[in-house]
Amino acid sequence: MRRSILFVAIAIATLGSASESIAKAGKSKAGHSFKGSVEAVYRSNNNINIAPASGQGFDFASLDEFGIEDEDEGDEDGDEDEDEDEGDDDDWSDDDWGDDTFDDLVDVDPDDAEIDEDDIIDEDGDGIDDLLDPENIIGVDKQDRYTAKVVLAHKYTFASESVAWVNGLRFTSDTHNQRADLDKFNYAVTSGFEFKRKGSPHAFKPSVSWVSLEKDNKKFVSTFIVSLAYSYEVSKQLGLGLTYNYQDKDLAKPTSPDSRVDTLALNASFKATDEDIFKLKWAPKVEDSSVVTRDTDASGFEITYTRKLPWDMTVGIGYGVDTVEYPNLEPQRKDDGTSWAIQATKDIGKKLSLEAGYESRERESNIPGRDAENDSFYIGATYKF
Repeated sequence: MRRSILFVAIAIATLGSASESIAKAGKSKAGHSFKGSVEAVYRSNNNINIAPASGQGFDFASLDEFGIEDEDEGDEDGDEDEDEDEGDDDDWSDDDWGDDTFDDLVDVDPDDAEIDEDDIIDEDGDGIDDLLDPENIIGVDKQDRYTAKVVLAHKYTFASESVAWVNGLRFTSDTHNQRADLDKFNYAVTSGFEFKRKGSPHAFKPSVSWVSLEKDNKKFVSTFIVSLAYSYEVSKQLGLGLTYNYQDKDLAKPTSPDSRVDTLALNASFKATDEDIFKLKWAPKVEDSSVVTRDTDASGFEITYTRKLPWDMTVGIGYGVDTVEYPNLEPQRKDDGTSWAIQATKDIGKKLSLEAGYESRERESNIPGRDAENDSFYIGATYKF
């Protein structure tokens, strides 16, 4: 909790200097600009073993993606404000707020199931890999989770306006009611370039990132990522994207296996009408572990639909399936997962948004006792600056 308070204080202190810098920058695209966000989320879980990772979930469309027009554009003062906003949006689109700086880091933050499986191989010493051992199964554990997140982003646009240097810093703290061993602290830094010629539908974003996770106040894993992202705006209605991530995972415990991970994500966003947006994502992933029995072949598919409502509100529904195989285990293990969620959001002005939702996740395994499901409700708030 003290960490969370500290991060909020840092963000508030940064807000003043960032706002001043943006105001001085005016409408010029070239130069430095700063943005960020502060987020707080409460989530209930009836089985923490497959609880979602921090900040992960379905990619619902935000209100900004529907292209909201200024209702006061006929007013002179409104025109001035609109012009100022347009000048700022030329440098930073609304999608670049806060955590979106890290969107190209696909499946980097592990969920609780991945953490438990990475942490041990044969905890009880009976000679059986815990991925297969029916005597080493984590039971149902109901836990409420409180997440606090702070994201700071910096962008420097070069004079050509076709190249920009983008940096991000993210802190995330998860705390639980009764089990301190589940508490996690995560920080990530990213730096890279964005190449996009004015008026071009193509954009390229290479970057390097570092993600570190502490569990129960002890360093658990650090991950180095090289990311190559490409996006293509086919039209105002259709956008396509491709992202490749190479990860090098280094677990702190000497008895735990390190690994290298290759992930490819293909996504599409389709604006069917002014009030309806569909999104698709398919992401295969291959993990090569220093212990071959921990090698995995995985893939996941996700679809979301978001509807714009009156009163600056949206509602979305999402469905996803994923498969994880352990080809070198004997016997081989295969987990099939399904998840679905519904979420409602409410924007209060341009900076504050509220969200509430329900998410259900289920895992079916060919290994006895490894089936699990989790139902969770969550509410949260995000302040963008």
